[in-house]
Amino acid sequence: MAQAQPEDKATYDQGAKLFKGNCASCHKVDKDMVGPALQGARARWEGKGDIHEWVKNSSAYIKTGNSYAKEIFDKWKGSVMTAQALSNEEIDAILYFADNQAAPVAEKPAAGAPVATAPRTTSNWPWLVVIALLLLVVGLSLSGVKRSLSNAVREAEGQEPLPDRGILHGLGQWAWKNKIFASIIGLFIVVFLTLKMWDAAWVIGVYGGEEVEHYKPEQPILFNHTLHAGKADKGNLAIDCQYCHSGAEKSRHAGIPSTNVCMNCHKAVDTGRNTGTTEIAKIYAAVGWDPDKQEYTGKQEPVRWVKVHNLPDHAYFNHSQHVAVGKLECQECHGPIDEQMDVAEQWAPLTMGWCIECHNTKEVKMAGNGYYDEVMARLEDSDMGHEELKKYLEDDKISVKELGGWECAKCHY
Repeated sequence: MAQAQPEDKATYDQGAKLFKGNCASCHKVDKDMVGPALQGARARWEGKGDIHEWVKNSSAYIKTGNSYAKEIFDKWKGSVMTAQALSNEEIDAILYFADNQAAPVAEKPAAGAPVATAPRTTSNWPWLVVIALLLLVVGLSLSGVKRSLSNAVREAEGQEPLPDRGILHGLGQWAWKNKIFASIIGLFIVVFLTLKMWDAAWVIGVYGGEEVEHYKPEQPILFNHTLHAGKADKGNLAIDCQYCHSGAEKSRHAGIPSTNVCMNCHKAVDTGRNTGTTEIAKIYAAVGWDPDKQEYTGKQEPVRWVKVHNLPDHAYFNHSQHVAVGKLECQECHGPIDEQMDVAEQWAPLTMGWCIECHNTKEVKMAGNGYYDEVMARLEDSDMGHEELKKYLEDDKISVKELGGWECAKCHY
């Protein structure tokens, strides 16, 4: 998103910084929030009083008897600003920022520029089937031509034409005359179909990974993970995953954030960068918030989120064990959710083989991890009689498997 540049860029940037640090919690630039919109404030105060003194200490300025200050005080139900330690120049910079803030302009990608998409593997077997069908059609056509030529020769010789016995009978006769070649083709078809059924059986119930299209259900509210969790240097918000999924470090389940968590930000932010007010309005409807009156209505309705990641009932998985103890990043299981997921999808296959392979290769972060202090002490102290454990240190690393990560009861209790 590109922003139209103001004439005085230095003042504008200074005002933007001061606005975020001093005003954004109660004011929006173009809309009323806890306090009035700042855009046009200088013009509204023109000839009615000193806006600088009002910003610096509203309570004191009301006591001077200024009629416009009292009007604002009454309009906002007796609410006044906290005294601001700002100079006149800093206040002017904030107002300059508010008056010159333009709507973001969407940047169009350059011609030929690559567009980031989720990886997806394709299979060639449908093309093989098409080619085989084409060859079959060509073969039947050539067989028909050969038959017509044979009948023409037989007619010239005064013989009866060959009887028309149908395609299947013709194929049978050909196979009988070419037993070896027909057997090779038949064996190839049987092996090919068996392998395809074998491959298909391995991905039954699998909705992520390289071999299948990722499960990406449509959600009742379009939530862009990349925008919220993506890197700040790419224009995203860089919100920590656990701000919303607070259970990931403390419990078995990461949890779906309640709409109250959403309202921590969206009580102030009512317009999305890509979707305008449409999707945020759904949050307001769910939590019962009137953005015009800035108050709750008491009318609520649940958001019916569609679950993306589903493990079998007989499989046990604990988020805190992997996040707090294993020190894994969310992306290791959920994929590049901070880079290319406008809609959450199942990135990993979550199969038993995938988990086992991770436990086999993943190195445990023992240093500085209080959870493993006792384990590490036993590994390093040969006098404690744990030679079997100490041998794990021979390659200077310890895998999850070596600490029991392949025991059946770990996941199937």
